[in-house]
Amino acid sequence: MDVEPGSVKPFDIYARVSELKRQQKKEPSTEGQIEVCRDVLIDRGLPEGEVLRDLDKSAWNPTVKRPGWDTLMDRLEGGISGGAIVFDLERLTRIPGDAERLIGLADRGILILDSESVYDLTTPNGKKSFRDAINAAAYYSDRLSTRVRRGVRRRAMAGTPLGDSNRFGFEADRVTLKDDEADILRELTRRLLAGETMKALVAELDERGVRSRRGQPIKITSLQALVTRPINCGRITYTDTKIGVQTVVGHLPGEPIVEEEDFDRLCAMFASRRRGRPNNPIYLCSGYSVCGHADCDEHRLHVRPRYDMTPYPDGEVTRSYICNPGVGGCGKTEIDQRAMDAAVATLVIGILSDPRNATAIESAAHLIASETARLDLAIAEAEEVVEALADRLGRGEITLIRYDVAVKPLDARIAKLKSERDALPDPDADPAGQQPLAATREQWKRRWDEADHKEKRDLLKMALRGKRIVVAPAERGRGSRDEADILRHRISIG
Repeated sequence: MDVEPGSVKPFDIYARVSELKRQQKKEPSTEGQIEVCRDVLIDRGLPEGEVLRDLDKSAWNPTVKRPGWDTLMDRLEGGISGGAIVFDLERLTRIPGDAERLIGLADRGILILDSESVYDLTTPNGKKSFRDAINAAAYYSDRLSTRVRRGVRRRAMAGTPLGDSNRFGFEADRVTLKDDEADILRELTRRLLAGETMKALVAELDERGVRSRRGQPIKITSLQALVTRPINCGRITYTDTKIGVQTVVGHLPGEPIVEEEDFDRLCAMFASRRRGRPNNPIYLCSGYSVCGHADCDEHRLHVRPRYDMTPYPDGEVTRSYICNPGVGGCGKTEIDQRAMDAAVATLVIGILSDPRNATAIESAAHLIASETARLDLAIAEAEEVVEALADRLGRGEITLIRYDVAVKPLDARIAKLKSERDALPDPDADPAGQQPLAATREQWKRRWDEADHKEKRDLLKMALRGKRIVVAPAERGRGSRDEADILRHRISIG
């Protein structure tokens, strides 16, 4: 059937190819589709409008953004075009709702053409034929999707890792570890759990020349995706895309790249972060400092930036440890972060260099007081992450399903850590046979000054021996940077 042009409005050409079909070469390229459409327009004597295309885009998944399709609809709905032509209707859309949107333009007399047919959307027969063709395409896509999901699940249940064979940390079989890359993943996991920022790690990886398997620099977003792959801890997972639930269906043979406990901690750490929140480091006193206000139940202090205060001399934004009312604190205790860290450093050096504490300090240093301090910190860290997840859930920033997935391993970890903690002896006990630790104040100060961030936190933990830093409200001025004043009046160990 030939089409008589009823107006001078042009007909836009739309071409699309999905990524899978392009790789399999099972359908014409967008250039080939456009060439055929041009021939049809010439044969029918119709003017050509815009040439629009979408490469590697699905027409079945409504979440996929198709810029070419959006422009086509803008032109049709704006009355700029008199119709559209595609190689076949499956290239146009596989969503019945899109078909109805086009039929809604029927009063404008638009025509839809493919390489063999004309669909006059102003007539009942034209509408029926158009609907039938789109519904058939949608049915085919739905069946294909179901078969693919079943096949993927069967392979996962059989223990076959899914995903790209060119996977960082693994050889092409997706099972055998690639030692140098696996070591990098272990290092990244350890350092992130120790509180280092993703920004700093990404910069260091770039300096070291570490690249993705595709030769691209590792960015912050790709770093998070890299270290939170379940395969890193040996888990084989299947994700039901319809309901968005991920299930562990098996484990890789042999030793994983990282332990499952460390992997769960890292995933929970990322899940607890609010959207748009920067990746802050763990500051020296984070996890060790509590509020000393008489009306406060020793709430843990948090670090937050103070943009309303004069920056530090090096230009960095001022930060404070604060009993944050936003997470249940009293809001009455605040202390400058750098001044407090400096004051605590002075306290730590004094404690470690005091001969009266030598035996007890050595006991704490030996396996960190029989692991007591380490377990206390780990429990507090896990409980803080649970609180942050609950806060995000309450704000509607994560779904209940995501909350449950993140909290389940955390609850198990907290129960395990508390069980281990309860089984330990009194951390203040002085095990027989310990050699006293002899070091002068100058030696401890030199060791402190040469230590990195993690080592300083270890020394702080050694000095505290399971106790905490209690910070009372300021006697004069909030966020004072006077170290002497802070040291005399506001900080105690308890």
